[in-house]
Amino acid sequence: MKTNTIYTIDALKGLKKLEDKSIDIAFIDPPYNVNKKYGEGVDDNLPPEVFEQLMKDIISEFRRVTKRGFAFYLDWKQYQKFWNWIPDAEPIIIFKRSSGVVYSPLKIVQHHHVILTTAPAIKKQCKSLWDDIRVMGEGYFFREEKFDHPAQTSLKATRRYIEYFTEEGETVLDCFMGVGTTATAAKLEDRNYIGFELNQEFIDRANTRVKNASKQLELNIVDD
Repeated sequence: MKTNTIYTIDALKGLKKLEDKSIDIAFIDPPYNVNKKYGEGVDDNLPPEVFEQLMKDIISEFRRVTKRGFAFYLDWKQYQKFWNWIPDAEPIIIFKRSSGVVYSPLKIVQHHHVILTTAPAIKKQCKSLWDDIRVMGEGYFFREEKFDHPAQTSLKATRRYIEYFTEEGETVLDCFMGVGTTATAAKLEDRNYIGFELNQEFIDRANTRVKNASKQLELNIVDD
C-alpha cells in the first residue's frame, strides 16, 4: 500500500492486505462498542463477544505487520479491558484535569486517558505521566479545533506519541483513521502514514487537515 494515503476499507480487511513487518508502528483510538454513530456501514453496537474477537484479531494483525509495536489510545472506562487483551503493553497516563473541580483521590485515579503501548520509546525523555495535555470532555479547556467526529483524539497527545516512539521518515498506521488526527500528527512530525476508514466524509475532512498541516509546515519553513 502507498504511504500518505487513507484507504476506504474496513480495518481488519485493510490489515490483511499488508505484508509482514511492513509498518514501523501502529497508533489507534479504537471504537468502544458503545453505539456511537460513525456513519453508514459502521456498527458500534456489536454483541460483546463479536467485538472482543474483532479487537483481538486487530491486535494479532498489528503484531504481524508492525516492526516495533503498536499503541491504543483509550479512556479510563475502557483501558483495563483492553489491557487484558494486550498484557505486554505499558501504560502512559494522560491526566484529565477537571474544569475547576477538585476530585477525591479515588476519582483522580479514575479520570484520565491512557495510551497502552507495546513499542518502546525512542526518546529517553518520554515519561509515563503526561499532565500537560487537554483532551475531549474538558469543555472550554480543550482548545483544539473540532471536526465533527463523535470521538476525536487529542492531536497534541498523538503528536507526542509519534515524536517519542518513531523516527523521521517512518510510517505510522491507523486502521480507524476517523477525521485524520494520526495522519495530521504524522505529517507535522515528518512521518508517513497509512490509514483505513469507511466514512467518506471523515476521509475528506482528514485529507483537508493533512493539506492544511502541509501548508503550515511550508509557512514555518519560509518564516525560518
